[in-house]
Amino acid sequence: MLSIKDLSKTYANGVKALDQVNLEIPAGMFGLLGPNGAGKSSLMRTIATLQQADTGSIQFDGIDVFNDPQALRQQLGYLPQDFNVYPRISATRLLDHLAVLKGFNHKKERKEVVDGLLAHVNLFLHKDKAVSGFSGGMRQRFGIAQALLGDPKLLIVDEPTAGLDPEERNRFHNLLVSLGEERVVILSTHIVDDVSELCPQMAVLAEGQILLQGNPLTLVDKLAGQIWRKTVSRAEGAELEQALPVISKRLLAGQTILHVLADQAPEGFTASDANLEDLYFSTLHRQRSAA
Repeated sequence: MLSIKDLSKTYANGVKALDQVNLEIPAGMFGLLGPNGAGKSSLMRTIATLQQADTGSIQFDGIDVFNDPQALRQQLGYLPQDFNVYPRISATRLLDHLAVLKGFNHKKERKEVVDGLLAHVNLFLHKDKAVSGFSGGMRQRFGIAQALLGDPKLLIVDEPTAGLDPEERNRFHNLLVSLGEERVVILSTHIVDDVSELCPQMAVLAEGQILLQGNPLTLVDKLAGQIWRKTVSRAEGAELEQALPVISKRLLAGQTILHVLADQAPEGFTASDANLEDLYFSTLHRQRSAA
């Protein structure tokens, strides 16, 4: 269990990245959903002991993270949003080098660990190729391999599927699911489908604050009878956005579809089954309307 209490962080330029964040994260996949600039990476970096918070506390399995960061690092695997690699170094050599840094001092044991992890992320056949030449999805899978060195009990992946094509995204999803049974895995993302497909628990973070937390299906059920849709022209859509609480606007086959949050159907709108995207956008809509 990862317990975060009253966590706040303001940077030197005055930006308040985290504002009294409270979260209880159990073992399994946990989705942290929020727009760009919401504070997700700041929270991930703070949990990973890469920066200090101004106030608050983080506890993980009896470890006081701020008082004993090294103890947390020994149980941590981290795939940051920007994962850079050395040029012209093969997957095997690079992962071997990272294993040495992780404390694997015996060469035979290290080779077994490196080969096993590359096989686990389906990169063993590419082990002698330079990681810098990997596709985006292959590089992210290598990133998971390095994060799994030492069999961590806490795994953080920050925006892991951004920029991946659908096939690589599916491969990465399947890999993440295989990891989330016996450890805490935090998936930080702005992609709703990542959370919808992978996570039995989630939270929405915006402007440094947790807006909601819980099981996605349970949270979506609370929107039953409140989501309405209508296919409109671009001009009509612009007019309706001024008059109604439009939570999302998207294109489908060249047509504009509006989703509205309301207790009763606006004129010309029909009922729509709520989904996680509606929950996410309605949560952000309420937060912006209250600001």
